[in-house]
Amino acid sequence: MIVFGIHPVEEVLRREPSAIQELLFTGDHLPDTIQSLLGDTSLRPRRVPTEDLDQLTDDGNHQRVAARLTHFPYAHFDDLLSLTEDNPRALILALSQVQDPGNLGAILRSAAALGVDAVLLPKHRAASVTPAVIRASAGMAFHLPIAEVTNLSRSLKALQDSGFWIVGTLVDDAQPAWELDWDMKAVLVMGGEHRGIRPGVAQHCDFPITIPLSPAVDSLNVSAAAAVVLYDRLRTLRNTP
Repeated sequence: MIVFGIHPVEEVLRREPSAIQELLFTGDHLPDTIQSLLGDTSLRPRRVPTEDLDQLTDDGNHQRVAARLTHFPYAHFDDLLSLTEDNPRALILALSQVQDPGNLGAILRSAAALGVDAVLLPKHRAASVTPAVIRASAGMAFHLPIAEVTNLSRSLKALQDSGFWIVGTLVDDAQPAWELDWDMKAVLVMGGEHRGIRPGVAQHCDFPITIPLSPAVDSLNVSAAAAVVLYDRLRTLRNTP
């Protein structure tokens, strides 16, 4: 996995520098912010010709720096439970069938900005965290614990058993998102670009919600819908004693 650009590389260094196999740069020196983050690591950056970095990043906007990772540092599902155990308003964002890397990256950026504590992704029939996703998230993928699970329905059941309420975004037979009382531990489930939430996942939803739209518009892009719901939840909680 190749991660490139100043902000994505900075976030890897802050969160899990041990995932970096090799740090590459072009030009006279590393960006100052990255150089300062290297202080507590054993990494030895390697200068390469600009054309080599262009080729390595498929002519992406690498900003003169890239890192070769051994892996993306996913969290374990059990970590999500321990991280949110003492937070009565914890929010986990679960994505069902989100397959577009650009959408996933945009969702992760909104999640980091709008109060999400952790993210849950299915391993199959869904986008995983790739360099394209990291770029689309502007490096925010490293600001959140992200876990991959084999069976999303089973994981939601485990979260329910641990005291979470499941909120699912549906098109029909659902209350407007802004009517929901978010003063609880919640899992927000967002569906994918084409098929929405899988039926087996939808059956676990305690609170189905929707975003009422103009009759001229069928639906929002999933990343836009996620931003709307997350912002409305944050607004509601800030007005709740």
